[in-house]
Amino acid sequence: MACILLVSIQILLLILACCVWGPVLAEVSSSESACVAEECTAFMQVNVKVKATSLISRASEESDEPYPVGRTILATNASAAAAWMVKYYENAKLLPDLPGCAIGERVGVEHELGIGGTQILIFVTASDAIGADSTGQVIDGTHTAEIEAFGNWSPLNYTSWFDNHDGFQQTTFNYSAAVDDGELVGTTFHYLDNGEEFRSNLVHFIPNTMHAIEQVVHEGQAENLGEYLYLNDCMLSSSIIGNADRFQEFQKLGASSRTWWKASFAVVDPVAAYSFAERVLGAEPGVAQYPWPPVEGCTAETVARFPESGFELHFVSSPAYEKPENSIQEFTEMVLSVRNLAAGVFDAYMYNSLIMAVKNLDPYIERLRAQTLDFLLLNVGTGEYALFMTIPGSYSIVQLRSKSVSLASPMDKDSCLQEFPIDWA
Repeated sequence: MACILLVSIQILLLILACCVWGPVLAEVSSSESACVAEECTAFMQVNVKVKATSLISRASEESDEPYPVGRTILATNASAAAAWMVKYYENAKLLPDLPGCAIGERVGVEHELGIGGTQILIFVTASDAIGADSTGQVIDGTHTAEIEAFGNWSPLNYTSWFDNHDGFQQTTFNYSAAVDDGELVGTTFHYLDNGEEFRSNLVHFIPNTMHAIEQVVHEGQAENLGEYLYLNDCMLSSSIIGNADRFQEFQKLGASSRTWWKASFAVVDPVAAYSFAERVLGAEPGVAQYPWPPVEGCTAETVARFPESGFELHFVSSPAYEKPENSIQEFTEMVLSVRNLAAGVFDAYMYNSLIMAVKNLDPYIERLRAQTLDFLLLNVGTGEYALFMTIPGSYSIVQLRSKSVSLASPMDKDSCLQEFPIDWA
């Protein structure tokens, strides 16, 4: 039996700062967007103790491989999103009330994954921090694309917004109750390159968010798994064999059947995203499910895999399942046009972040500088630091958490991000 590292770590989730998000957001003057220091402090001082197991790993104390511990998720209604998770996931429970902040709401959910593993989800509604109406429009647009995908038997029987998801081997999601209640839940079917049909995953969005969850459908599982989503996206039959081998390896490691095994991102440049995962995060190539180089009309994907834990990052581009007026490309350009990590700006969509824990942030800062990539380093209190970085070729954020850093000066937790840039010295 592989040795499983159980690490108790304080997750200090969410750092509030005010910002302006591009032309679609309402005009916010500098005086309106500047947050009050006490409010910023309150938003950062959230102590959530987590059993930060490397969820599918043999990680040892000597390892400094990043491992996933949770997420922050932007929501139009944080309370409703959290309540939905608790209602339909039997292994999810609400965390005690988090300290309040005058310019936002946060609600936490502990998602128990088995063998001591826990995923912490913090849903954030930044109602007064930025143009809330515009943020709502983006999330509503995602929901509209979801509705159209479930009700459409044309080639657009899917939406690229589903590519932003966490993947699990199995969960305690009560899909029958969700379907009976009229929730949008579906099963993806892929027409493989060898002509066969492959039933792969159960998928759904968390309502009031842009974030989805995907669960592997296992052989013999019930057929009534919601709507069917048929994808003629050129999935490789050879990748199915590779995935089967990978899951057998997980079982040999003693991994839980509810393992959180991947984080997937909708990107515009899978190559740039993978390069970041390899050169900055230290990942290796994983098993891609689609042809490479990209083929016109097909989904394209790169996969990065952490060698010790087996946890994967999938960078997916599926333009065949986008609409011109609601494309990943357009949205990414809009977010990046105002993102400025080097100046200490914390934009609204940084609340959609994957959180991974490491022993020391210094190696990652060195690599970011070597790749000339911007980052935002924050002191989140009690000796813990958060390193925010944008995945190149996307708008998505990864933040690394650690209690050790010496190669950069973190912003003080009492500082408003727009007022004080990072000390790069």
